[in-house]
Amino acid sequence: MLKKTLTFALLSCFCAPNITANTLDKVIHEGSRRASDNASAQHHIDKVVDKTEVAHEEYRQLTLSNSNLKLYNDLLQKQVTDQENRKKELQEALSNSAQMHRDILPLVEEMVVSLSQFVPLDLPFLTEERVNRVKRLSILINESDIDIAEKYRQVSEAYQIEMEYGRTIESYRETLSIEGTDRELTILRIGRIALPYRSDDSQYLGTWNKSNKAWEALDASQYERSIKNGIAMALKKKAPSLLSMPIIVGIDTPS
Repeated sequence: MLKKTLTFALLSCFCAPNITANTLDKVIHEGSRRASDNASAQHHIDKVVDKTEVAHEEYRQLTLSNSNLKLYNDLLQKQVTDQENRKKELQEALSNSAQMHRDILPLVEEMVVSLSQFVPLDLPFLTEERVNRVKRLSILINESDIDIAEKYRQVSEAYQIEMEYGRTIESYRETLSIEGTDRELTILRIGRIALPYRSDDSQYLGTWNKSNKAWEALDASQYERSIKNGIAMALKKKAPSLLSMPIIVGIDTPS
């Protein structure tokens, strides 16, 4: 009995290493297989993650692009709405333009006619300049390529110039026929109140007589100094002061 037991023990000693080695090989092989499977799975997961990140970025870009497009479309819509409103305003302006033309043009024509009648009745200062201005306006109002607003502006400007004559003083040179001879004289215009003249040597002194519509000589001893001072004031060579001027009462001139 003892001999059999010893024999079994010896067999166990010889068989155990073989069994352990086989098991270890199996474990190592299984571990390698699982590691390979895990690596393959991780690679697959990494690919899925990469694709997911790419898809997410594309989605983010599309969302941003869509938001920008919405803002752009909203802006375009506002511009279209504004243009539509302006179009309506222009259409209304055009529809009113014809009516305005019918209403204002007769008024402008009447203003030019009144001005053409006024100038010859007024004091005879800067006559050529003023008559030419009226002639230009008479031509202007018949020009088809000039709009009614510009016609009205220029006519109104001419009226403004005429109004300024009534509250200003000026001196200018002009040739007048005095005692049958053309003489170059200095004219002093004091508003529309007086229009005296003076020769450079003070030999000829006079004023416009509104009553008989003619130039009339003045007493040099009485008015020469005042007229000379008035001319100096008009030329900004002398400070303003009171002047003694002949006021000939006659037919009232237009104002």
